[in-house]
Amino acid sequence: MWWYVVKRLLQTIPVFLGATLIIFFLLKLRPGDPILNLAGNKPVSQEVRDALAAQYHLDDPLLLQWVHFVKNAVTLDFGNTFAGQPVFELIQQTFPVTVVLALMALAFDAILGIGLGTIAGLRRNGWFDSSMLVVSLILLSIPIFVVGFVMQLVFGVKLGWTTPTVGGDWNVGKLILPAIVLAIANFAYTLRLCRTSVAENLTADHVRTARAKGLPEGQVVVKHVLRNSLVPVITYIGINLGSLMAGAIITETIFNIPGVGNAAYQAIIRGETSTVVAIVTFMVMVYVFMSLIVDLLYAVLDPRIRYA
Repeated sequence: MWWYVVKRLLQTIPVFLGATLIIFFLLKLRPGDPILNLAGNKPVSQEVRDALAAQYHLDDPLLLQWVHFVKNAVTLDFGNTFAGQPVFELIQQTFPVTVVLALMALAFDAILGIGLGTIAGLRRNGWFDSSMLVVSLILLSIPIFVVGFVMQLVFGVKLGWTTPTVGGDWNVGKLILPAIVLAIANFAYTLRLCRTSVAENLTADHVRTARAKGLPEGQVVVKHVLRNSLVPVITYIGINLGSLMAGAIITETIFNIPGVGNAAYQAIIRGETSTVVAIVTFMVMVYVFMSLIVDLLYAVLDPRIRYA
């Protein structure tokens, strides 16, 4: 088991380096003068330009700039925003909001997806199963920004059940509607995955053996069907939590949520390339860490993984 843990930890190193390298190069190669962005698009003297270039290693080759960035990122030194605020301090302020939003969305996703997916799998090819497949396909087909704007208009503006936007004075009540919007697409995947897994396990040999022994149907479903069916579902939900915690940029922007995704969007609008690179790198670190936790959990649930 410990060898598997060490191997997975070592595998995260090239994943982190490769992801940050791609992100760094893509954002650094975008059009525009980074020094003019730092100066607020105002003319700067050659002395100031040289000082800023030396401070941010802008005259170095792009690969060397990335090496400096990774070295600082390992110590959580992401530099400062154009306003002079440390980027890590900005992340500390915004990331808790994103975590709460992600956990709420994950709760909606897990409860509804697993519950309805299990019922659909147990009643495969019935009217409920067919209805759930159609509903999930519709939800997957509609872009999340369309769902967000429609729900914001209907429940926030027309019905007045909640505030259309969250703003700086956020609380759990204001995050309910954005969490539902964020969970919709993931709910559809969870429902379909759970439904398929339950339907496949219903025809497994160990389930037929349990029924042949005369065990009650409820015990067969809970102990022999659900227990095996939920392993891939839990794995998907765990990885999904990592992606949600890495920043729901579209949802946070639509509802003006002061989360890390909205902070990244505002930095893009202002042209703060260095801030965007830092925030996205932090998102990558979160996602890699959550993926590692899920892989280790999967190895605990299924010993065949760590013995393979």
